[in-house]
Amino acid sequence: MTIAVVGSSNVDFSARVATLPVPGQTVLAKKYMTGPGGKGCNQAIAVARLGVPPIFISKIGDDLLGRELVATLKSEGLDVNNLIIASDAQTGTALISIEDSGENMITVAGGANMMMTRDDLHGKQSLLNDCDILMLQLECPVVAIDCAMKYAREGGAKIMLDPAPVPDRVVLRDLMALTDIVTPNSTECHAMTGILPDDMAKARKAAKILHDMGPETVIIKMGSKGAFYSADGQTGLVPPFDVTPIDTVAAGDCFNAGLAVALHRGQSLPEAVRFACATGALATTRPGAADSAPKLEQVLALTKGTA
Repeated sequence: MTIAVVGSSNVDFSARVATLPVPGQTVLAKKYMTGPGGKGCNQAIAVARLGVPPIFISKIGDDLLGRELVATLKSEGLDVNNLIIASDAQTGTALISIEDSGENMITVAGGANMMMTRDDLHGKQSLLNDCDILMLQLECPVVAIDCAMKYAREGGAKIMLDPAPVPDRVVLRDLMALTDIVTPNSTECHAMTGILPDDMAKARKAAKILHDMGPETVIIKMGSKGAFYSADGQTGLVPPFDVTPIDTVAAGDCFNAGLAVALHRGQSLPEAVRFACATGALATTRPGAADSAPKLEQVLALTKGTA
């Protein structure tokens, strides 16, 4: 039994700027870098660095960027045999601008990610039946995500959904009915519930709406205010860790990875959310998307106050 991740893989092209451009404006970058990205890839690498190499199912192109991604995933200790190679599509890419404050703006060209089908997942059914936590995001077609959910539920897995980008309400309703753990950030929570959870009272109201959609566990990533959790009538707010952010691109993905690993290892929900907060916080202190994911020993040091 293990963690499985089904989702997107991209190659990121990132530029650091003093301030993000506004429409019609050109700004000069201070630095430029490339690296692995996509919410699925980010989560898979982050889980692996925390000591639990996951099953990773993703669709990439049979091209130079795809081959570079395969090499990167191998170097992180991931089994690349579960990747789906598309001969008729380009590997996904993301164009990212990051300003000095750590805020970012991202344009994604989904490529092969957007060609994942139910048929692609049929060949992975036994893997999904055998996992105990399935991590999902929404940068691949909903029909494939829905299929992965159903296969994992057949084996009794817990379904963890990062609802990004937030789909329309009909799609959201159907996906949430199959979800056990949902982890929106504040902006996504607002889009899903109409409530911006900027304090505990509003977070509780938003969580009630999300629970009514299906998930038994709701976790709202509230950025600098920490993370709110709600499950089985138990609610709480885990405060943020004191770090100096330089890049927030994959913080939410690393948070989810930390949450999945902690729950997989049997930690209580409050303990798991704290571990997740530490994982996400450390990701903001280094550049890159997947490259920003911290190692297990670094997260343990921060949670123990020795980092």
